[in-house]
Amino acid sequence: MRNVIVTGATGFVGKTLVETIRQRFGADCEVIALGSNQADLSKKDETFEWFERTQWTFDCDHIIHLAALYKAGDWPVKHQATQFYVNMSINVNLLEAWRRFFPKAKMTSILSYCMYPSHSEPHPETEVYGTEPEDYLFAYAFTKKAMLIGQRAYAREHGLAATSVILPTVFGPGDSFAENSHVVGALIGKFVRAARVGLPTVEVWGDGTQEREFLYVGDAADGIIAAALHSNHDVLNLGTGAAYSVGHIAHQIQKAAGFAGEMTFNMNRFVGVKRRVLDVSKMRDELGWVAPTSIDDGLTKTVRWHEAQLDGA
Repeated sequence: MRNVIVTGATGFVGKTLVETIRQRFGADCEVIALGSNQADLSKKDETFEWFERTQWTFDCDHIIHLAALYKAGDWPVKHQATQFYVNMSINVNLLEAWRRFFPKAKMTSILSYCMYPSHSEPHPETEVYGTEPEDYLFAYAFTKKAMLIGQRAYAREHGLAATSVILPTVFGPGDSFAENSHVVGALIGKFVRAARVGLPTVEVWGDGTQEREFLYVGDAADGIIAAALHSNHDVLNLGTGAAYSVGHIAHQIQKAAGFAGEMTFNMNRFVGVKRRVLDVSKMRDELGWVAPTSIDDGLTKTVRWHEAQLDGA
């Protein structure tokens, strides 16, 4: 990697990825951290103007694409058309800008495991096509599939280089810890606040048995770089290949936060599918990549980071 454009660089994963690239490759690599404050990729004119201007001074060899509109909880259910319009606009604008202005750059797009159908077995990459995602996520999930299809079409017709990775739920330092965030960030925020102010209970959404795969954000960045450098596949699953119950996650966070009160479960809150986990054998066998951070270590690191931020560190 010498000259890299990262879209969605002001987001949670994007920030960590930019920092990781800079640390790993040092002064020999220039990274442009592209956020919506520089160019709104859902708008064609802004996208083309930014890429055309940048091409004259930047010999880009990698584009890593994370930009997307998505929020946790039940937001996708209530904003399906908004997600579809914005994310499809981002897709087509970025793909055409890639072809026009940086055709020598390799594109690595970051996708989500919400694209997969709802069942409890590990999802292989072959399930991307010929299956449908959970209904409440269909609009967002199909825009991710559309990015994969568009990327493959542009690569085939115009001789461009591309790959994609599918991520599970990512957590870690820099995450949102608001109550309506993804499950790990939301629970860390709840337990740390409760421990600090002495609340008697912390509420966990669902019955605690729903299972998800979780990937530490530093590992996500490392795996994305590995795929960008070495993958020639259309798509690879990038994760740990292990699912953990929300109850297990909550107990580990409770322990790390030092919360001595009671944990309650609210079965009336929206929790999504029962179980979701990736088959990561392809990434492991063909690229030799395995996530180095255990779930418990990652949770503890994230709790400590959040506490330090609250203390003004």
